[in-house]
Amino acid sequence: MPTYVCTQCGKEYPAMTADGFCTNQPDCEYGTGWLREVGAETAPGSPAPLAFDNEAGLCVLMMDGSLSMNEPAFPESDYPGTRYKLVAMNAAGGIWSLKAMTHLDQAYIALCVFAGKPKLIWVKSVQQILEDFSSPDAFGDFIQETLETQTPEPRFTNINEAVQMAHRITRGFIRGDLSEYGGPRGFKPLMHSVVRSGEGGEAFIDIPNVRVLIYTDGEHNVTAAIKNPFAQDEQSVLISAFIGEEDAKGVRQMQSIACTCPRHAPARGFFLIHSPERVQTLRGLFRMASGASGFCAACLQLEQKALEEPAPAPEETAESATSPETARETPLPDPAEPAGVPPEPG
Repeated sequence: MPTYVCTQCGKEYPAMTADGFCTNQPDCEYGTGWLREVGAETAPGSPAPLAFDNEAGLCVLMMDGSLSMNEPAFPESDYPGTRYKLVAMNAAGGIWSLKAMTHLDQAYIALCVFAGKPKLIWVKSVQQILEDFSSPDAFGDFIQETLETQTPEPRFTNINEAVQMAHRITRGFIRGDLSEYGGPRGFKPLMHSVVRSGEGGEAFIDIPNVRVLIYTDGEHNVTAAIKNPFAQDEQSVLISAFIGEEDAKGVRQMQSIACTCPRHAPARGFFLIHSPERVQTLRGLFRMASGASGFCAACLQLEQKALEEPAPAPEETAESATSPETARETPLPDPAEPAGVPPEPG
């Protein structure tokens, strides 16, 4: 009987898994480890095992700090916080939950705020964030104060300039140079090989380990129309969210700029946060984007399921990060899609 071993964590399997990927989550970074028959040579053109050698990941958080974010998050409920408080607490909690991930010094967050104009606050590694703040509460307080006091032109919402800045930061990361933004230089972005389905069948594509998350509670309300530069990339990494009612005008705008998930197409990387029941979704979204690990609601569902599973026995664990980059299950419908609002082309 042949034996199979994961290329990432080294776990052995007596038989090939359903999709050929390692299922040793959360200890093996999801989607980066696949099974190879012991003794078999790498087939030409197949992805090489990933190794961390000055390789980095990035999340660009583009956070709406407009004045409307100071209104109650869910006015028809007993939720006690404003939208500022909602996003600050869940962004901090989502990022803080990455502390068990390895290579924290190579996982970067570009924290940005926007309203009438975007503003970069800083680029820091997750390790730096954990060292700079004593607790997730302290980090959340910092995010909320930043949104309330450092957002430019808070009476407006300029999604166009926000996504343009996010794309420039993303391109700098892909070039291995974030020094223009106060970040590192001389690194190479960690690449994920993902199976993407298309008209010509399935094929491996390499996606840099970067995600951009932008959210708003309003609509683009300046003269220049939204031009989404991520739509011109081979694979968009732009995830969007809307905080508010599902029939709000801004829902369609945010839905239209969201990426199509490479694994769960046609599901899009759009999330609607319209009730207190979606708070855990928001926290998971911040975690997923900050860990640069998924794109859509199905990816998030898989990640949350992996986090809930019991940890393997100590002798089976291997140091790595959690990432549902490719899904093992049948593509799921996107529960974040608001009813009655069909997806628009990105």
